[in-house]
Amino acid sequence: MKTDVRLSTKFITAQDAHQVGMLVSLEGSTPIRRAPINVALVLDRSGSMSGMPLEAAKTAAAQFASFLTPQDRLSVVVFDDSVDTIFGPAPGGDSSAADAIGMVYAGGSTNLSGGWLKGRKLVEKGRVEGTNRVVLMTDGQANVGIVEPEKLLGLARDGAGRRVTTTCIGFGPAFNEDLLEPMAGAGGGNYWFVESEDQMAGIYAGEIEGLVALAAQNVEVEVRLTHPRAAGVSFMQSYPVQQTTEGGWKVVLHDLYATSPKALGLVFHVEDVRELGKVQLGEVRIEADVVTEWGIEHRVASMPVLANLDGEDRVEPVVEQTFLRFQAARAREDALRRADHGDFDGAAASLRIAASGLMACPPTPGTAEEIEDLEAEAARLEQRQYEASDRKYNAARAMAGRDLKADYAQRVSRRRPGGS
Repeated sequence: MKTDVRLSTKFITAQDAHQVGMLVSLEGSTPIRRAPINVALVLDRSGSMSGMPLEAAKTAAAQFASFLTPQDRLSVVVFDDSVDTIFGPAPGGDSSAADAIGMVYAGGSTNLSGGWLKGRKLVEKGRVEGTNRVVLMTDGQANVGIVEPEKLLGLARDGAGRRVTTTCIGFGPAFNEDLLEPMAGAGGGNYWFVESEDQMAGIYAGEIEGLVALAAQNVEVEVRLTHPRAAGVSFMQSYPVQQTTEGGWKVVLHDLYATSPKALGLVFHVEDVRELGKVQLGEVRIEADVVTEWGIEHRVASMPVLANLDGEDRVEPVVEQTFLRFQAARAREDALRRADHGDFDGAAASLRIAASGLMACPPTPGTAEEIEDLEAEAARLEQRQYEASDRKYNAARAMAGRDLKADYAQRVSRRRPGGS
C-alpha cells in the first residue's frame, strides 16, 4: 500500500491565520495471489421487480457468479415476503449457480432484513482470510421483518465488526437511498445506484472488479494535533469522524482496492500567528490489514505533519484541485437538503457554484463531464424537476465525488452515451 501526504498552505492576512490543507492518498497494489472471496448475493424478487428489472438483475448476478473460482465461496439468497437460499454455500465456478439464478421469479413484499440476515449468516459460517461480503440488491422499501433504519444500520455495522461487509445496490426510483447508502457505509461495502436496466451489468461488474483487486482491509486514518497554536481541523468529506481518547480524530475508510485509490482531505487551522517558521502541526497515523502474497499483514505507519508558516501562500495544485472535487460533492449534498425543503433555486445555486469552481481544474474528460452534469442538474432544479430518481442520482454522484470514484461516476452518469 502506497501512501502520499501533500500539504497546501494559505495565509489569511486579515486574521493572521494559516490554513494548511492536507491530502492523504492511499493506493493499493495488486497482490501476486489474490485473496479468496466469500460472497452472498441477496436478490429482491418482490412483485415490483417483475419483468425487465428482474431479468436484468438475474443476468448481472449470473455474470458476477461466473467470475468466481473454486478458491471462492458463493451463496445466493432471494427474498420477497419470504426468504430462500437457492444456491450454496459452495465453491465458486459452479455453473449450476447461474441455473439457479435463472429460475428466480417475482413474488410478494420486501423482507429486506430477512434476506440480508440470511446472506450474512451464510457468509459468517464460511468466513475466509480475504473478502467476506453480502451484496444486497433491492428496488423497494423494507416493509416486512425489521424495517427500522437505525436497527438495520446497527446490524450492518455489527456485521462489519465481524468481518462481514455489506454492499447495497438500489434499483429504480422507489428504494430508500437514506437507508441503503448509510447501510453500505456502516457495513464497509459499496453503495450503487442503478437508474435503468442497462446499467445493471456494469454495476455488478464494478463490484466484482473491486473484490478481486482487494489490496487492504480495515483502513483507518488517525490525525492528532501536536502544536499549541493549531486550533483544530476540518474535514473536506462527509465521512463519519470518531474522536479518539488522545484527543485526535479517526476516519475509517474500510477496504482499499488496487482499482480504486482512496483519499482523505482535511485542513489544519492555525490562528492569530503570522510567522512560526517550520513547525510540526500534528501527526498522521495510518493502519490497515494489507493483502500480500503470504496472507494478510497488519501494518501501521506514522508521519509528522510539517509545515512552513511564514505568512506566505504555499499552494499545492493537486491538493487544491482535489479539494474542489470534494467541494462539488458537498455541493450536491447541500443541494439535496435544500431541494428536500423546497429551496430549488438555492439548490441550483449550490451546484452552479461548484461547477464554476471546477473550471479551475485541468481540462479532462472526467472534469468536463462533472461540470456538465452539475449544470444540467442545476437546470432541472430551476425548472422544478426534482423527482425520486433525481434525488437518488445526485446522492450517488455526491458519494462518487466524496470517494473520488471516477469509474463509478462514469457508470451511472446521465451524460454518458445512452444515459438518462
